[in-house]
Amino acid sequence: MVSFRQVGRGVVRSVRAVRRENQRAERRRLAYDKAAQKQAALEAAAEAAGEYDRLIDSLTGAHRIDLQRRDWASLAASPRPAAPVRGAAQEEAARRELEGYRPGWFARTFGGATRRRAALEAAVAAARARDEAAFQAQVAAAASRTAEIDHAQRLVDRDPETVVDALGRFSRLGDLPFAVEGMDVVFVEGGRIVAMIDGLDLEDMPDRSVTLLQSGKASVKPLSNARLLELHRDAICSAAVRVALELLQALPVDEAEVVMQADLLDPGSGHIGPTPVLYLKATAQAIGLVNLQRAEPAALVERLGGHSAWTARQGFRAIDLAVVDVPAYERGE
Repeated sequence: MVSFRQVGRGVVRSVRAVRRENQRAERRRLAYDKAAQKQAALEAAAEAAGEYDRLIDSLTGAHRIDLQRRDWASLAASPRPAAPVRGAAQEEAARRELEGYRPGWFARTFGGATRRRAALEAAVAAARARDEAAFQAQVAAAASRTAEIDHAQRLVDRDPETVVDALGRFSRLGDLPFAVEGMDVVFVEGGRIVAMIDGLDLEDMPDRSVTLLQSGKASVKPLSNARLLELHRDAICSAAVRVALELLQALPVDEAEVVMQADLLDPGSGHIGPTPVLYLKATAQAIGLVNLQRAEPAALVERLGGHSAWTARQGFRAIDLAVVDVPAYERGE
């Protein structure tokens, strides 16, 4: 027999047990939420630090590619393909089969000969169409090969329109948003080709660094002015070498000339505008002696004989292109 008091105590105990279980569940939920938030914060910190590292690598590692040159001279010297000759081998074979068909008595009597002859005549027409398709394919292949040879010859002759077309088709300059903002190609007397590059400006550099601490948290610190100037120098130098590599890969040239420009204040006029800050003439032979994957951009440009007026205090200053025999030009739109 269960008394009211016993039942009452049982109800109280049950209610308290449910409350304690709910409290434990709430504590577990809060602990889980806190752990999830911490994990999310750690992942966000790692992602932010990784994103910063990738940005710096894009800015200062554009030159870290393998130099793979095209043999335009050999292509330009290749003989043009002979004019294709229209053939009829398949049609002739099908026609011989048609002409050689001799229906038997059964086929003549029950109409099989008519059907067979119609099929053979259709086979002749189909064979003629295949011969024509093969001829047209040969014509297209010959025309394509001739166009390639003509293009290579114009390129070897430094035809301006062909040079610009080749840079658009065979270079990856359009894939460098973190290094090159624009390019003009200047053709100098004597067959020289100079790439005038709009590089990134100082204000395009990230002004804060993001590093991942041992605790897993992200440390965000403003970059010093000295570090910003160094970062801008490395970005400009890396872009200059990358453009030189693209020129050497896309064009039949053994040396590439690159002028990097950045927005600087003109003390005389007080205006800010594109200003030449770096000139680089790099030969394929000199670049072939360098480990591009490990080379630091500023040291690499110095080794290749680059010309600039960069200082640790002021950063880039304008250079006189007349000193490196690059004529003044009118910027493209």
